[in-house]
Amino acid sequence: MSARRPGTVLAVGLAATLVALLLSLGIGVIHVPFGDVGRVLLGAVTGAGDTGDLQRTLVLEMRLPRAVGALAVGAALGAAGCMLQALLRDALASPTIIGTAQASGFGRVLGVFLGFSYHGSVALSFAMAVIGTLIVLAISRSRRGFPAQTVLLTGVNVGMLFAALIGLVQYLSRDEGQLSRMVLMLLGGLWQVTWEPLRLIAPVIAVVVAAALLLGRHLDLLALGEQDARRLGLHTRSVGMVVLLLSCLLTSLAVSIAGVIAFVGLVVPHAARRLVGPVHGVLLPASALLGGLMVLATDCIARTAAPPSELPLGVLTSLIGVPCFLVVMRSMARRETAL
Repeated sequence: MSARRPGTVLAVGLAATLVALLLSLGIGVIHVPFGDVGRVLLGAVTGAGDTGDLQRTLVLEMRLPRAVGALAVGAALGAAGCMLQALLRDALASPTIIGTAQASGFGRVLGVFLGFSYHGSVALSFAMAVIGTLIVLAISRSRRGFPAQTVLLTGVNVGMLFAALIGLVQYLSRDEGQLSRMVLMLLGGLWQVTWEPLRLIAPVIAVVVAAALLLGRHLDLLALGEQDARRLGLHTRSVGMVVLLLSCLLTSLAVSIAGVIAFVGLVVPHAARRLVGPVHGVLLPASALLGGLMVLATDCIARTAAPPSELPLGVLTSLIGVPCFLVVMRSMARRETAL
């Protein structure tokens, strides 16, 4: 599709997401015919109960929250990656590459280790995401702003630091149940997602993504470069801090639902940019939509590829993301060679 018709791309993406959502509710170890899926959903809306209890439980209490969680996680990571790439003017910026996801994961692991409540762990995850990102920016900043190579190298090292801290906390844990929760969270997955956390987190993600959409024009100016944006009247420091906080909040909320999910925030904005172009008023919702679609499709693979076992979602996104990352790197190398 041409980037000149972003409205068409978004409409097709929305339709594809709805189709994927319906498919995800039917497929699994126990197959539910799509006609029955429709009747269950219709019954949930109208109050009619003409389907079996097993199908209602599968669709409404097990698969629907997973699907909503997948869409929320993908949208959060896609939007966060898009904002970070504009803020840092770095095509390789993402919550994982610059260490934000690892810092957020450390916060969640530390919260489990210290016995925090779920909400306390989420708050600690957000705080660690902010701290990790601020460390990267503080070390990388120069008179010319944030050099892409310096940000990348610093982010990789900060990510390794928080990964080491995660390993230390796991080593110090003596509770097998606690350690098991940590491992599952770090591998990434949606098998434990229920409506209880989603009722709070999914609306917050939607509100934060909507707030980020209001910054579309500001993101366009930031992508031009800090000096050019300042000359055009943008208060780069305050806007940059807002963008940073929003991206950290989205990352920590995604981690709180599904654990550490790699590469979505890196490859999705690049794919969306090829489809709709660089204008962030369209690129940001496209990244959120495509991110949700990617995580939803990957989760369907995770729970159906090797039944009755379930593959870790974070492992699958990495297996998909690494080749995509190499393609991005190769494309960048070719452009630099052509210049």
